[in-house]
Amino acid sequence: IVSVAVGTYLSSFLPIRFKGRFKKLKGIDEFLAYSSTALISALFITSLVSFPVKLDDLSIGIVASVFVLVSYIKWKNLGVSVSIGVAVHLSLSLAIKNFI
Repeated sequence: IVSVAVGTYLSSFLPIRFKGRFKKLKGIDEFLAYSSTALISALFITSLVSFPVKLDDLSIGIVASVFVLVSYIKWKNLGVSVSIGVAVHLSLSLAIKNFI
């Protein structure tokens, strides 16, 4: 959890911190703009899929992601969407754990 938190923080901080220093390099603005998005996407994929793949865990993650997407489309608030996704993931995990 700590490494993901540090990675997320650095992916937002470093492009802002070093943007002025690399203006002379061609294409660095575009690289810095997309680097944080790429890092967050990589963290998301690695947290969604773990090996060996368990169908229960994968389906819970996909259902929670759908809830995040739908709630973001409806309210356009990332905080609310992530909170809903966490709540759905927790409730489905507990339901499957208690059911099995």
